[in-house]
Amino acid sequence: MSRSVLITVGLVLALLAVQSVRLGREVLVRLEVLSTAATDSLQWTLSQAEIEQLKLENAILSARSVQDLSQVRREFDILYSRVATIRESRTFQSVREAPENAQILQRVMARIDRLITYIDGPDEALLSGLPKVSEILRENRDDLRVLALAGLSEHARATEEKRLNLFAILSRLAWVVLALCVALGLTALMLGRLYQRGKRLAERTRFAVARMRAMITSSLDAILVVGDDGRIQEVNGAAETIFGYSRGEAIGADMAGLIVPDHLRDAHEQGMQAYCAGGPPKVIGQGRVQLEAKRKSGEIFPVELSITASQSAEETVFVSYLRDISERIAAEEELTRTRDEALAGERAKADLLTVMSHEMRTPLTGILGASELLDGTSLSPEQREYLSAIRISGDRLMAHVNDVLQLSQLETGVDFEHQRIFNLSDLVQELVDAHQNVARRGRNDLSLHCSLGAIDDVLGRPVALKKILISLIENALQYTSDGAVSVDVQRLGQSDTVEISIADTGAGIAEHDLDRIFEDFIRLDASYARSSDGTGLGLAITRRIVVALGGEISCESELGEGSLFTIALPLPASRTGGPASAVGGVPTPEQSGAQALGPAPQSANNRQPINGAGRILVVDDNEINRVLVERMLTSLGHHVVMASGGAEGVEAARAGCFDLIFMDISMPEVDGIDASRQIREQQLAEGTQIVALTAHVAARDHARILDAGLAEVVTKPVSKSTLAAVISRRMRSDRPCDTEITVASQLSASAPEPAATTGQTAGGAVSHSAANSPDQRSDIAQFLHALGMDRGARFLVGYCEEVGQFLSELRSAETLDPALRQEAHRLAGSAAVLGFADLREAFLGLEHAEIQHVPDLTALVQIWDQASQEIAECLPGKATG
Repeated sequence: MSRSVLITVGLVLALLAVQSVRLGREVLVRLEVLSTAATDSLQWTLSQAEIEQLKLENAILSARSVQDLSQVRREFDILYSRVATIRESRTFQSVREAPENAQILQRVMARIDRLITYIDGPDEALLSGLPKVSEILRENRDDLRVLALAGLSEHARATEEKRLNLFAILSRLAWVVLALCVALGLTALMLGRLYQRGKRLAERTRFAVARMRAMITSSLDAILVVGDDGRIQEVNGAAETIFGYSRGEAIGADMAGLIVPDHLRDAHEQGMQAYCAGGPPKVIGQGRVQLEAKRKSGEIFPVELSITASQSAEETVFVSYLRDISERIAAEEELTRTRDEALAGERAKADLLTVMSHEMRTPLTGILGASELLDGTSLSPEQREYLSAIRISGDRLMAHVNDVLQLSQLETGVDFEHQRIFNLSDLVQELVDAHQNVARRGRNDLSLHCSLGAIDDVLGRPVALKKILISLIENALQYTSDGAVSVDVQRLGQSDTVEISIADTGAGIAEHDLDRIFEDFIRLDASYARSSDGTGLGLAITRRIVVALGGEISCESELGEGSLFTIALPLPASRTGGPASAVGGVPTPEQSGAQALGPAPQSANNRQPINGAGRILVVDDNEINRVLVERMLTSLGHHVVMASGGAEGVEAARAGCFDLIFMDISMPEVDGIDASRQIREQQLAEGTQIVALTAHVAARDHARILDAGLAEVVTKPVSKSTLAAVISRRMRSDRPCDTEITVASQLSASAPEPAATTGQTAGGAVSHSAANSPDQRSDIAQFLHALGMDRGARFLVGYCEEVGQFLSELRSAETLDPALRQEAHRLAGSAAVLGFADLREAFLGLEHAEIQHVPDLTALVQIWDQASQEIAECLPGKATG
């Protein structure tokens, strides 16, 4: 029942009780008025006045002498008092108010006043006037009788009226009492219902409390109820188990001293004081918070804590839920450790593949380079046949190394390039045309059927798509002879999906092998008499690229009938037309050494190769690198301006006009990315492309450089042919710069390429074994030949002094600060130019060391001693330090 109903009932009962009390009191008053004593007094007074009249008359008749007059006067006084009472008493007010009674009383009082003149006069006058007094009394006798009768009649009427009023009051009182009884009955009924309802609620509450207590008791989380004084009021069984205290020990104890660790106690007390003072809560009501707690044994362990404040008029109670997360933290740490070990294993595998490919690439570079040089000499037919075998084997081995390296990159999630718009029909046609010679050698017919609708331009990744198609077309041609290979390109309806099918009439694949062909290192023909070679990675790499592009690849084949490979890729049509350069990219495995990175080579519709002289700006903080690049560019017939840092490069771009800019990346103060950004923001080289020339080989670094707006990335060390290729792609064709090029005839294109024999990895890193190769000194010799003996010797001596000073600074330093790391990077670049691979790796190790303190320098000193000795042997008589 609602609270308002109870309040209403209570008010009604109170009003009825007040009314009954008031009516009862009025009844008592009326009964007192009607009491017998008051009525007798009125009747007695009226009748007594008439009797006193008669007594006075008898006394006058009996008076004979002066001695009898005293009796007369006494009787007169009594009569006078009776009449005065009638005239003045409130009892006779109703009698006096009647008009006829008032006249009678007035006549009576007038006679009394006449009698007073006799009564109060001398005795002789009174004695002589007794007859007159008797006459007046006789006149007064009838009026008194009439007045007495009228008074009694009026009194009877008034008494009747009062009795009727009393009856009415008693009736109202009876109704009020009846209503009160009814109300009390209803109240009793309501109270009975409330009692029953309260009993049921109490029973349900008891059951709910019992269930809640059972839940709390069986909870695996510790529950503590703490008062605002910081003392524990209640705990559950889990709290006893987790903290080691019994319920008796915990109840009434200070929570902070019991379970809060010493190093957190001050913060806990300050937080509670701030909360009680009205400050913002830091833990209370903030959900689950991870903290530390203390057991009875003193052990500190991690807990997950949630505190809720319950406020009442008397006090504030804090209910805390604590969960021991020691096992979870241990499991997470174990999971993290396992993950780190797995990642470390993956990195180690990737590093192993990378290092092995690098180490294999180093001798391959020498083999292929030597074979190329031999091809330009006079050879006998037999020797030329041997040379051809060497070159074919070297190229095949290089392709296998590239496959392994690309597989490693795909497994680490490398994204080859950003999306750009290109002509899909032209791309596929170029690939088909490029493989026609191979098809003719196998007496195969290679055809293309393209059905893309009205729009041939698509948005996608053309480099990755080329890799896929080359792999599938070469596979089809390799396993087909005297047959046909067809490439079919079509868009599926109006969707963004393009389906490309490569069908052949070759040997085909057995049904039980169809599920294996996309696995790593799977060769279906693994016998000694196999008809093809390879690593078994081609289709595995192809599948990974297709999946990375968001597509699907499938194969249908029948043994002896041929195969059909189908790929479906999201390549939405684009109406913008024309190829667009990529925003950035990551090197593909076939891009090794100093090969340029960035957008695919320009098509015939874009920039044409540039063969004339141009004005080129070279920005590099390493003097040896600057001079070496200057020598190469000068030998190619270009005018070169050099800047020793990013800030100086910006000023050079502001002061002059250039057809191409080569920009080093890692430079002190203003690096290459900042310098390029300033040049673009200040519009200092409008229309001139900036090419990064850097020793950074990591794919993420290349992507960051390209995202900054540089056109291409070339990794150090570079060859003259690499520079020539970049210039052909990137130098401005309109030539706005008025160059004044004076090139010495002896520095022609036939000048030797410096640092061309150092082994390089897929990212441009120098192989570790290159420094110890027998022809190591040839790099220094080519360096001296390119710069001239005197100038080169000065640079080498200066480099030795710089390394010596750097080692001295390392020995005296306590930590590897950014300045030391930057100097290590600069010296590593010079070491790469000179062909000192181990020295370069040692410097790079210092630059990228994860520790802050200076590591052991023993290995670096030994490597430098060997390098400085080789420099000294090339410079007889020069002090190398």
